[in-house]
Amino acid sequence: MPFPALTYVTSLDLKYREDCSILGVTKDLTVYVEEIYSEDAWIAQQAISIKGDVLDIVDEDYGNNTNVQPIALNDVMATPSPGWHCMALNFAGPRRRGLRGPERITDTVLSIPVSAKMKLAKKLDLRLPAPMILGISESYVISEIELKRPNLYFICRRIRVVYALPEEKTDEHNQPYDYDTVTFYVAHLYDKNDINELTLEDALGSLPGAPLNRPMDCVLYDNHIFIADGGSDDRKSMVHVWEVDLMSLQDETDDNTPSYL
Repeated sequence: MPFPALTYVTSLDLKYREDCSILGVTKDLTVYVEEIYSEDAWIAQQAISIKGDVLDIVDEDYGNNTNVQPIALNDVMATPSPGWHCMALNFAGPRRRGLRGPERITDTVLSIPVSAKMKLAKKLDLRLPAPMILGISESYVISEIELKRPNLYFICRRIRVVYALPEEKTDEHNQPYDYDTVTFYVAHLYDKNDINELTLEDALGSLPGAPLNRPMDCVLYDNHIFIADGGSDDRKSMVHVWEVDLMSLQDETDDNTPSYL
């Protein structure tokens, strides 16, 4: 699968450490971002220049600001696309936790090779033997970028994997369970024409310049890829920016250049 050349440009710090998405990108590469934070799902929106300057911001501030209006999306040229063209990767299987035997877990999850299980155990800090990772129980494409019409896409994707527990436990509702799940996010290429479906091990690869934490949204404008990367306890959310050489995917007879170029 051809991967266009990527040149890392910058990473823009956001305000909080939870979920984030891209509202749009303007002609001068100003990016509009939305963050959702805290258990009460408060919202902050801001416009950030490619140099990292905050040009505008609105924030509910944990409910202290009660008269917040949505940020004005001035001159937005590109917005993220939902994963309509890559829906073949979407899959929803068993519950978040339960009992392996009665639910026939091994028959209802997508299997993954041992090499990918080993990478997952390290990535997710599961601290259990790789064979106890049973497979994928959910996959969902959050957003997509068309790199080359009609089949080559760059996507942000949410994945949930199932793992077995060493012994049965009981949840807060007094229900027994001996498997649990964990959710993570990846960003990767997807070729709809490739008969060999992209493996999870491939999806766990990294992009140059900036390690991704929870890639939750992506958009392409003016040969720049923007990825909204959700934060965690020890890391703020960010927007990472790469310049992409799309011409490396084209040949002299190819007239399938994406419409946004």
